[in-house]
Amino acid sequence: MRVSGLEVGFDRTDITPLGAVALAGFAAREGLGPTGDVLAPLHVRALVLRSEGEPAVVLVTADLLWWGDDIVASLRSAFSARFGLSPESLVLHATHTHSGPQVSRGMTPSLGIPDDAYLTWLEQQTLACIERAFATSTPVRVESARVDTGMTVDRRWARTAGEIAVSRIDSDLTVVRLVGDDDATVALLVHFACHPVLHHGNAVTPDLAGTLADVLERDTSPFVMYLQGCCGDVNPDRYDADGEFADGGQADVEDFARRLADLARRAVADAVPAGPGAVSISRRSVVLPLQERASWRLITAWAATGEGVRAEWARIMVADPARFARDPLLQLVRIGLTPDLALLGLSGEPVSHYGLFTRELSGGRCLPMGYTDGMTTYLVTRRHLREGGYEPYEAPLYFGLPAPLSPAAEQLILDEIAALVAPAPSAPPGSLPASRREQVTRR
Repeated sequence: MRVSGLEVGFDRTDITPLGAVALAGFAAREGLGPTGDVLAPLHVRALVLRSEGEPAVVLVTADLLWWGDDIVASLRSAFSARFGLSPESLVLHATHTHSGPQVSRGMTPSLGIPDDAYLTWLEQQTLACIERAFATSTPVRVESARVDTGMTVDRRWARTAGEIAVSRIDSDLTVVRLVGDDDATVALLVHFACHPVLHHGNAVTPDLAGTLADVLERDTSPFVMYLQGCCGDVNPDRYDADGEFADGGQADVEDFARRLADLARRAVADAVPAGPGAVSISRRSVVLPLQERASWRLITAWAATGEGVRAEWARIMVADPARFARDPLLQLVRIGLTPDLALLGLSGEPVSHYGLFTRELSGGRCLPMGYTDGMTTYLVTRRHLREGGYEPYEAPLYFGLPAPLSPAAEQLILDEIAALVAPAPSAPPGSLPASRREQVTRR
């Protein structure tokens, strides 16, 4: 079948640390020090999207915990200078592996200390990857399919052994198949929402996300890009009745990835056309309100005499009072692939509620992604704030947020998602229809 309207170029480049570095993701690793042990390599992948008459859009994914805001700004500037495109046309997404280097200078040290030499090399490798992707171009048509996995669980419910009421999660895996003139798969996007936390040791691995891409690249597609969904409250289903999680090794990672790969191949076989290629990109941002901040007297006392993550957080605030006074900014980006299929990225760690809202509002035509273009904080809901726990109240310390999110933040996030996913021309920008607002806010 002849294809037209969309062309893609792609490349995969190794970003495995060349020496020992501190890993990011688990505060329990604090004190273990840097490691040079590598169980499996890390990669950055670049996908150049072009359609007739429109500037190229470049989507990059990397086997990292996230992209730090400072790294995003630096890469965008270098990208624009090198390729002559708007910095806004570069979208940086992370698979959220918890067994790679720290790539943000804004987090508490207990979450992993960044290595400046590695960050410089990472930027160089990423730009080289993009350059090679620009050097290739293949016309493709777009197909998609979705399959339920049954392999994930609401971790807040599971790890409290049911003390916190269970929430609905998105356990589906979606494939976006980019197909060439000869009907062969040119590239594959795999969207799935699950924390890559099977491995907890002090060694490098892309965990389930990058490993799934690696497995599928062996026999299903020459290029596979994993897109991490709204997994802020989603883990692999490996909890016992007492709420204990079964940590795994690399063999467990590869087994989980193979099971997901089998489901992905089944979805590829059932993929159906998703409309003519039409690349577009649009962005929005919103300032997120916070709860009342701690007094400066307490903060200086914690910074001077305290231990643990609260003291680390306090020292960050004392060192940068402007940061303490500033409310966080959430970035959102929508990449249109066809008139009927799009990706939506958020610069935070969104819980399932936001992913399900995006899917339902778009009729399944927009795939939501966290860990995109920086890292704000866990994007929790009013319900999570009422229930308490790690995501709403402990995590903001590690992220260096001045205070936990306000309950009002939820509706602002939903409004911004709605404005990108299903804009209503007759409504004010960012507004949400009353009927949909009621469905979302009644919990």
